[in-house]
Amino acid sequence: AEPVAVTPATVARWLEEGDVVLVDVRETKEYDLEHIAGALLMPLSSLEADLFPAVTDKPLVLHCAIGKRSAAAARMLLKAGHAKVLHMEGGLTAWKSAGLPIEEAVEEVVEAEKVAPLFLCPTPGAVLREEYLASAGLDAAGLATAIGVSVSCVDRLLAGDRAVDAELSLRLARYFSTAADFWLQLQVEHDIERARHFIGEAIRSSVRPRAA
Repeated sequence: AEPVAVTPATVARWLEEGDVVLVDVRETKEYDLEHIAGALLMPLSSLEADLFPAVTDKPLVLHCAIGKRSAAAARMLLKAGHAKVLHMEGGLTAWKSAGLPIEEAVEEVVEAEKVAPLFLCPTPGAVLREEYLASAGLDAAGLATAIGVSVSCVDRLLAGDRAVDAELSLRLARYFSTAADFWLQLQVEHDIERARHFIGEAIRSSVRPRAA
């Protein structure tokens, strides 16, 4: 199926209303030079449609420089079963031509404060805190008692400082009646996304696919 194309003006309105998630499929260097505020970076060169996370109910709007790469990425995601995927026609070029704002790289005299990257895949702790603890009326101490671990273990998990291992996944799955590997899978998806962001480009440059 061909992806639906939407205009920059429509995308700008949706973003202002919080109705969509904007995904930039250009490369990291392009994004660093200029990008639309709030856009998440997911380069087409490292996009794996079958592993693309489905962590939001909002439609995804993909964009690139002129609309070619975003259309290709949208086709890949639609083919892989992601239903709510659109692409912005004309890309960033059309966005700027419409007089819409962008964020540009600025040469700083002093060292700029590092901004934490935004990830589509949340940590297991974030999912636990936002989707399970509140509805169950539990705090960290209550959960720790219920699943048989220390309070510090739960505190570190919620803070994103502790990874989920097989044992912890089983304990959480037993208590919340989820699949046994649900919490491990959240951890794997988050770890892969972080690895792609921090060392993905270096790996692609240094490791060549094995010839058939």
